Amino acid sequence: MAADARVGERPLPGAGGGIVGSALASSALFALLGVVPVLWPIAAVSPLPLAVHRVNRGLVSALLATMLAAAVVSWLLSPGLAMAYLAVLAVPVLLMLEALFRGRGLRRGAAWAFLLLAAEIVAGLFVAAPRVAEAALRPFEAFRSPEFLAEMRTRLPQQNVDDWAEQAAIFHNVMQVVYPGALFVLAALVVLANAALVRAYLARRDPGWLEGGEFEGLRLSVAVPALFVTGGALVALEPARHVGYNVVLVTAFFFALQGLAVVAYYAHRLAGPPFLRTGLFVLVLLNPWAPQILALLGLFDTWANFRRWADPPASTAG
Repeated sequence: MAADARVGERPLPGAGGGIVGSALASSALFALLGVVPVLWPIAAVSPLPLAVHRVNRGLVSALLATMLAAAVVSWLLSPGLAMAYLAVLAVPVLLMLEALFRGRGLRRGAAWAFLLLAAEIVAGLFVAAPRVAEAALRPFEAFRSPEFLAEMRTRLPQQNVDDWAEQAAIFHNVMQVVYPGALFVLAALVVLANAALVRAYLARRDPGWLEGGEFEGLRLSVAVPALFVTGGALVALEPARHVGYNVVLVTAFFFALQGLAVVAYYAHRLAGPPFLRTGLFVLVLLNPWAPQILALLGLFDTWANFRRWADPPASTAG
């Protein structure tokens, strides 16, 4: 880590907002979830003002802002959503920042945040599995409800509505099986989105905390392919088929993440302006077969280490 002092010991004058401003900004972003549910991606990054406050004002001040934000969410929406805001968003992001400022790096901090969310998901599945399943399936049930389909018939031809209803039923049936794995994937995406925004902020404001190419150097343990193969074997066994599907889904997602890290590694080393490298990266993601290609790339990278071919040859001069 390039910086040795913790940010809490050297607040940046005039940087960031105060406790009240950070809390109101974070709670306002999360409140969009209650007003317009389709804006949930914005609500997922609602801890960003708290993260910026943590960077500039220290841990104690950030904790006060977090509690105030939770109180505002409780007043605007409900106490239950305030608890969800704390458990799913605010606390994991602050944990990620704490790992960073303790010299563990942003990637390890993101891993800590994901492990916390994974533990919460496992606890929820054990304690209240029916309620978790109901919450996970509710959006898919809404998209195939008679009211929603009737609204579609007022705007679209009947054939299009029938196709939509068929696809919605298929997705609903799939989610009935893999919703636990989908929750783990969603938790990872939330952590990644917040980590990317924190990294972008630090790159502009205080880059000394960042280690170059943390994400680009992501490589999974060889235990993950073994887990993937085990999940595939469980799919062949009727009693354990549901477990196998979920294991395959989660491990395939992390392979795709490693494949994306390989693409980022090569894109970063291309000669050309930054917008060209970014454009190439976006084109890869827009490919309809991108998830499958990236997952295979990540799987084989576990052994092949494709990134070594982008490195310049070591000097042999004595």
